[in-house]
Amino acid sequence: MNLPKAISLLKIISGEIDDFFNTTTQITVARSTDVYDFARRKEAIRKEFPTAALFGHFLKTMHQQGILRQIIGNCNVDVSNPKFYQWRFYRKEAKAPTELHSESVRPSAKYFKSARNIATNDGGAVRSHQEQYIYNRLLEEDGLKFYYERPFDIKGYNKIPDFTILVHQSKTVYHWEHFGMIEDPDYELYAEKKIQWYIDNGYRFLENGGRFIVTYYRNDTALENDVDRILKLIKAF
Repeated sequence: MNLPKAISLLKIISGEIDDFFNTTTQITVARSTDVYDFARRKEAIRKEFPTAALFGHFLKTMHQQGILRQIIGNCNVDVSNPKFYQWRFYRKEAKAPTELHSESVRPSAKYFKSARNIATNDGGAVRSHQEQYIYNRLLEEDGLKFYYERPFDIKGYNKIPDFTILVHQSKTVYHWEHFGMIEDPDYELYAEKKIQWYIDNGYRFLENGGRFIVTYYRNDTALENDVDRILKLIKAF
């Protein structure tokens, strides 16, 4: 497929994603199969992608070529399984990012500790071995200051991201949410609603040039690769 045709198809898909979310206020996150089932009403989509598998393969190819997010920015992809990418599409951001304001790292009196029993290398404690790995990796990085479960307030709402990271050189603040039980349907719904809250409040994914980081646990190797990739990205901006 030539590039102009691919871009034309991506623009059609982007419009279909917008229409999909405009048809309901109940759904906040769509998977690739949801988008395909909705978009195949378009003749161009049906003709080019007669099956959901071909549709998914197209998205994967466009992502690998660095084209997809130039057209469809309101998505996140889990690439921990190279043979089976998992897509999540969200409503487009309607507000400008607010992560850089000083209140992003301001503590809140509403916060209290509970159930931290996994020791970190600096004598602290976190809630899971996955968070322990992320925490200890952050400790090893020069030029970063980070907080674990440090609350911040935005528009009257109190939020407690897993990690808040300040990059000294750029003075950029990142918020990182890690989801470790994504196979649990109830937990996955919780994760999707949490991600949508950030998007509704103007945050963009790190991969889209924003300062919101999301990771999902699949296995230890995938987590290590994700952390490597994320640390390179935040230090490159």
